[in-house]
Amino acid sequence: MRRKAENRLEDIAEAAVTCFTDMGIKRTQMADVARTAGVSAGTLYLYVTSKEALFHLAILKVCGRPLDKLPLPLADPGIGETVSVYAARVAEVAEWPALRAARAPGAKPDRATLVAIGGELYDMLHEARRAIWLLDHCAREVPEFDALLSTGMRSHYRDDIATVALKAAGRTGAPDTALRLAARLAIEIIAWAAMHRTKETTANVIDGLDEAGARKTATESFAAVLLAAAGRD
Repeated sequence: MRRKAENRLEDIAEAAVTCFTDMGIKRTQMADVARTAGVSAGTLYLYVTSKEALFHLAILKVCGRPLDKLPLPLADPGIGETVSVYAARVAEVAEWPALRAARAPGAKPDRATLVAIGGELYDMLHEARRAIWLLDHCAREVPEFDALLSTGMRSHYRDDIATVALKAAGRTGAPDTALRLAARLAIEIIAWAAMHRTKETTANVIDGLDEAGARKTATESFAAVLLAAAGRD
């Protein structure tokens, strides 16, 4: 019976991820998740005590945390704990050795360095895409998640990438507004190829494009945009 409960909990967690990603927190109702999971509303409450607990379960799922040892029904641990689970996962997957090396004093990054940094970003976003889609939709409703997304993830890396691009272009000083915007746009090139491309409908699929090709084109485009904005074509 415990095994059956584990399987059903996985189904509920998957359904919660789908519903919260598609509709956000406020619009998602317990009945929506129950219907998506193929269980009754009454059964759902055997596994979670509230919608807040259900959202925490969704975060655990996309962050790759084990669900088999959770006490059932799962109670809401508070938004602080939910955010901490996500922040811990960000720290685990945010591996930037090429970016870190390029930021070091005396480093002399070049186009190949920027391509490598784009590759790091591509791999991270591709692996964590479900977690990012969920956060993107729900961050506007949870200030703590919005802060994590904007300052802990986006703006910090954007400015680091812009600084490296400036060095790669043989220039000194701090990146200006235009270069910081270019860095944001370059990140979006990677994000579309690594994540959003996988949601394209059949009508929009680019024939002949495989994962290796998408990664190669995206990382080279990433480097080209940064170098052009930094002052070297």
